[in-house]
Amino acid sequence: MQYCPLCQVKVAGSKRCCPLCRGKLTGEPDPQSEIFPQVVAPHRRARVARRIITLCVLIVIACSIQVETIWHPSSNWPYLVIAASLCAWLAVMLGISRRRLLMQNLTAQALLFSILSVAWDIGTGWHAWSIEWVIPILLLGGVGVLLLLKLILRVPMVDAVGWIGVLSILGWIAPIVLMLLDKVQVKLPSMICSGGSFLTLVILVVFFHRYMRDEAARRFHL
Repeated sequence: MQYCPLCQVKVAGSKRCCPLCRGKLTGEPDPQSEIFPQVVAPHRRARVARRIITLCVLIVIACSIQVETIWHPSSNWPYLVIAASLCAWLAVMLGISRRRLLMQNLTAQALLFSILSVAWDIGTGWHAWSIEWVIPILLLGGVGVLLLLKLILRVPMVDAVGWIGVLSILGWIAPIVLMLLDKVQVKLPSMICSGGSFLTLVILVVFFHRYMRDEAARRFHL
């Protein structure tokens, strides 16, 4: 039987990694001891959706390059179209691949769009709108959306506290660091984001500290 040295548990069946921590297993697999039936996930629709979306993005990129070549050979707008198309493609691919992990998906989307907004800002000459407006809105908005989903969908707190905590910590620290480094001129969005995220983090620590402790212990094997 396989064994996880990190979780210190025996794992029945034939697994590629530990189902708890995703760590490497030792020992020999034993298919005869499998206690769960093998379920084949229906990936066909997801694959078709990925191919259709990828095809649409490639068509948009090809058309923009063709139009620019024929009518406006000296303009730069196709680069913006290509960048926007790739951003949309990345977001949709991430949403499809993690559609069953809603909390994790939304957290990853908020972080992805934050990074893409900075890259977009740099590519268009850097006007600081990404760090002054987009990142504070995405981080604080992400915290709010996760809290709403927790209430509406009745997501167990043990499954939600980790992702809410991640966005709360980032939403609290990132704006403060940017303001201390004097990188933002419009400080109000950063102040609201930092204050709201800090308040959320305090609520989590005061009322749900047990869940946060258990989540940290599970993630970092404390």
